[in-house]
Amino acid sequence: MKKSIKLSALLATLLLTGNAFAANEGYTVAAGSPVVKNAYGECWRLPTTYDKARDGLVECGDREAAKPAPAPAPAPAPAPVVVAPKPQTVIKTVSLSAEGLFGFNSAQIVAGTQQLEALVSSLKADKLLKSVAVEGHTDYLGSEKFNQALSEKRANAVKDYFVAAGVPADKVTAVGKGEAEAKLTAECTAKKFKKRADLIACLAGDRRFDVTVETAKEVQQ
Repeated sequence: MKKSIKLSALLATLLLTGNAFAANEGYTVAAGSPVVKNAYGECWRLPTTYDKARDGLVECGDREAAKPAPAPAPAPAPAPVVVAPKPQTVIKTVSLSAEGLFGFNSAQIVAGTQQLEALVSSLKADKLLKSVAVEGHTDYLGSEKFNQALSEKRANAVKDYFVAAGVPADKVTAVGKGEAEAKLTAECTAKKFKKRADLIACLAGDRRFDVTVETAKEVQQ
């Protein structure tokens, strides 16, 4: 009886062993079942020469589970698009009095250059400066020919002052308008001054020079 039991156990072991090599070499398996484990949850290993670290079962602790492929590195953020500021043309006109700068009926600068100095400083500091146009104007007193010539001489005197102070000569122009744009003629003659000096004083606003500056400012788009 005991021999029969031992024989049956031996046959069962051989069957299991055969299945092990057929299903998973190196482990004891039952037909159609996972690897056989003992009461401690350990796999029943069989003597073998094959590399369990390479070919063994993960569940038996003989081989590491395949590690998931690393996530692809995030694509680099696109470089910010830098839009260069776009220059926008700016035109401004400054009207300066000839009084205190020129003597009466004279085109020679004698004093009062503070107003010119301030303008020169801004022109020299302007990196986007395009042009400077000087216009000379007179009142209506005197002949039209004389006033035209006087306005031209005064405009050129201011131009020469700018260039001598460091404003690029190729950017400065000068023109005389004479009495063509006198604005106070009607107002002052209507007052019928008895003294010529009072009339001259009233017309002071017409004895001027206008400086038109064309430049640019950078505007971010």
